[in-house]
Amino acid sequence: MDDDIKIHMYEDIDLSNSMLIDGFPTVGLVSTIVSSFIIDSLKLRRVGSIVSRHFPAAAIIQNGIPSPPLRIYAGPKLCGPENECEQVVVLNSEVRIPDEIQLPLAQKILDWSKDNDVKLVLSVEGTPITEAPDPEEQLGIYGVGSTDRTRKMVTNYNLTPMDMGIITGVPGHLLYLGDMEQRDVLCMLAPAHAQFPDARAAAKMIEVIDEMLSVIEIDTAPLLEQATKLEKGIQESLEMLKRGLEHGREEQPPLPGPMYR
Repeated sequence: MDDDIKIHMYEDIDLSNSMLIDGFPTVGLVSTIVSSFIIDSLKLRRVGSIVSRHFPAAAIIQNGIPSPPLRIYAGPKLCGPENECEQVVVLNSEVRIPDEIQLPLAQKILDWSKDNDVKLVLSVEGTPITEAPDPEEQLGIYGVGSTDRTRKMVTNYNLTPMDMGIITGVPGHLLYLGDMEQRDVLCMLAPAHAQFPDARAAAKMIEVIDEMLSVIEIDTAPLLEQATKLEKGIQESLEMLKRGLEHGREEQPPLPGPMYR
């Protein structure tokens, strides 16, 4: 099935020593909001796409340009006064990846990141909260790493170590594959509402990511100011995509009977 997953690059770009952030839909759509906000805030451009016949049958139209559900965005390297250079790469998707393709997709992402000398794969996730938190209460972000280096990052950035638990989906596969192959994978989980997009939880996540970047600055103020509008916009987009996928399934001819299977 791995052979069915293709990574298409629209341009040649040097991604060495970059931070790769994945944005697969999760609880509170935290990862979707984080990835979308970083793409817009840093003005990242589409540099590649990932395609598979197992992905939902949809084209994502942005500024009149069609793309597959899973896209790769990146910007230029930015360097500081001491020649320390940073670059952010984002995998962005509005649709859930089917279970049967998650493991080979995670492997493909790790192989691609290794081939491009990506320094760190960062998965951002939401973990559900059942009740609305007190606005004054600071909910901590959990962290788990695949290597000694990433486990030190959990401590260095004041994340709450996740000593026991389960992380599902593509991020879960990335974590244990990273451990097996000694590739730096860090997963951060922000407590978020399970029933609707949670831009405030995403903002807390972005603050940590901003702290990890010494040269690149990400301002979370616009996200907090536009949280309600952004949450509503993402919810409407997802509902539109869902209706489109359901309509596409309705138009498919009926499957043949058992004798033809």
